[in-house]
Amino acid sequence: MSAGRWLLVETLTEDLTPTLVAVETAARQWIPPQRWHRVLDRAEVAPVLDAVRRARAGVAERTVVDGMLLLAEPVRCAFGGVHGVQVWLGPADAPVRARRRVAAWDWAADTELAHHGPGLEELVFARDPELVRVVRTPPDAFGRMVRFDGRLDYFAMVTALEPGGHWQGQVDMAGDDETVRRFQMITRARPTLTRVSALMHAIPELDADAATIDPDVLMLRAVSQRTGVGVGLILLSNAVIYEWAGDPPPPLDRWAVERPTIAPADHTALRAACAAVAAQPGTTRRLTLRVRFAGTDWIEAQAEVVTITTDATGHGLLRVWTSSDR
Repeated sequence: MSAGRWLLVETLTEDLTPTLVAVETAARQWIPPQRWHRVLDRAEVAPVLDAVRRARAGVAERTVVDGMLLLAEPVRCAFGGVHGVQVWLGPADAPVRARRRVAAWDWAADTELAHHGPGLEELVFARDPELVRVVRTPPDAFGRMVRFDGRLDYFAMVTALEPGGHWQGQVDMAGDDETVRRFQMITRARPTLTRVSALMHAIPELDADAATIDPDVLMLRAVSQRTGVGVGLILLSNAVIYEWAGDPPPPLDRWAVERPTIAPADHTALRAACAAVAAQPGTTRRLTLRVRFAGTDWIEAQAEVVTITTDATGHGLLRVWTSSDR
């Protein structure tokens, strides 16, 4: 090997073999160990795989084999597990380049909350340390997405949450500093845990190509913010609100950053309304939702669900307000 390079191996599910997903800036499509010889020298495959297995257990490694330096660094998630391993391979007498920036996250289907691993918010959102939080609602992340070309396939995987479900691709994210950055996002379904686990791999070499905000998205947000009601983008298959184009007005304003408890009967009605408009695009369903935030009494909200795309894509708008708002 004439020069060193960083590899990224995902270890997102304990019951599956680790796969190679990136070599430096280049994404790789879930390459299993039996095909690593297409990327590595054959003599490198076994020591790399052994190092990955040990790093998966949380043990970082630094070894020299036949003049080759091998480093293995675990990428930890919010729950203390290891979602990936960064591997350096290079001549033992050559300098090691700075490690690529990678962090992990998980989304729990039962609570609809995301759990951000160490360094994730600083990496993706360029967030000041004092503003970092571990637990976030989906709008906290998706509201920052400028470009997500694989959105439909990703959400199909999330909705199905089946064994073997996976998605990876590039996403452009706007940071707190308003700079747009490009990432390789690698995700797997973990149905036994009712969870989706993921890695975010920064690709600063492609930041110059990162998209500006889609004009249609800008228009939707601008119009929504002037309506005086909350306007959420909702996944019709499971009624998950993944972005607020317009924040809900008080006393529902905490919904923009907090997932409230919805009265069980009303949550069932919301799912039914989503299913109804998905089956009949262009129709609208109106209902009342009783919601409660931490430390509050029940708040009665009016809601309206309508499709914004075809029934094939399954996305809609949820408009929310209180009786006093209209």
